[in-house]
Amino acid sequence: MPTYDYQCQSCTHTFTAMHKIGDTAPGCPQCGGEVKKLLSAPAVHGAPHREEVTPCGMPAAEGCGSGMCGHLH
Repeated sequence: MPTYDYQCQSCTHTFTAMHKIGDTAPGCPQCGGEVKKLLSAPAVHGAPHREEVTPCGMPAAEGCGSGMCGHLH
């Protein structure tokens, strides 16, 4: 269920509410006044970051450290 940020037109209180897309905007939880929806950045979901590894399986940022694996990295 998406979350929305709102600001009260009367008391300027800002809050976040979770509701279905088609539902009407809630009233202000502090004063009951009318609210307006605020523009907010969308949440981005995707594959987690994968760390690059060397041919010997060590993280590329660290290298093998010993140089004994025979790979040039």
